Amino acid sequence: MRSIYIGLLFSALLTAPAQAERTFFIAPMAGYNFGGSLDVTEHPEGQERQKVGELKVEDAESFGLMFGVETQDPGNIYLYYSRQRSAFKEGDFGSPTGLDLDVDYYHIGGSLWFPRGRFEPYVTSSVGVTRLLPDGGVSSETRFSLGLGVGARYRLLEHLSIFADVRSFFIFMENSTSLVCPGEDGTCRFRIEGNAMIQGQATLGLMVRF
Repeated sequence: MRSIYIGLLFSALLTAPAQAERTFFIAPMAGYNFGGSLDVTEHPEGQERQKVGELKVEDAESFGLMFGVETQDPGNIYLYYSRQRSAFKEGDFGSPTGLDLDVDYYHIGGSLWFPRGRFEPYVTSSVGVTRLLPDGGVSSETRFSLGLGVGARYRLLEHLSIFADVRSFFIFMENSTSLVCPGEDGTCRFRIEGNAMIQGQATLGLMVRF
């Protein structure tokens, strides 16, 4: 499924509106992700379902890559990948000793710039999927997500820029037992309640145009 989704993203990028001369770019980046929690409820026998805790994601470093094409707006269209190597917080519902967790974003997005000479502020948005990949025998989750952000880049050379941005990601969850129970045999009393998990991300990177 992941390979199919990535293929669709590349197809969407390569069929972007044509220009007289397309300018592509690649942008490695590193950052810091923060926030993210999910309500956990329990349904004891003979009682109503009630909230018993939260799954909270540890703040942690992230890394990623963008590949895209510039537009005449001025702006760009891009593919976006980011991975946060994290864990559910110690003492949290997930595990008293913490549980390793990777958070992956696969997005396609666009930016609109407001050039001021070499300094170019921008706004950006993206859509795609987020994968929550825990260790410990519990299943992963793949969910639709939306990203919104603001940032700026500074052109060091004609084809080399440094950039920084801040983004918010909204991950739309459904009622699920996969992150809180190792098996799917229908006997689990616990579940994640369907709502949005919100994460923030601050990023610094280099952009190479070609």
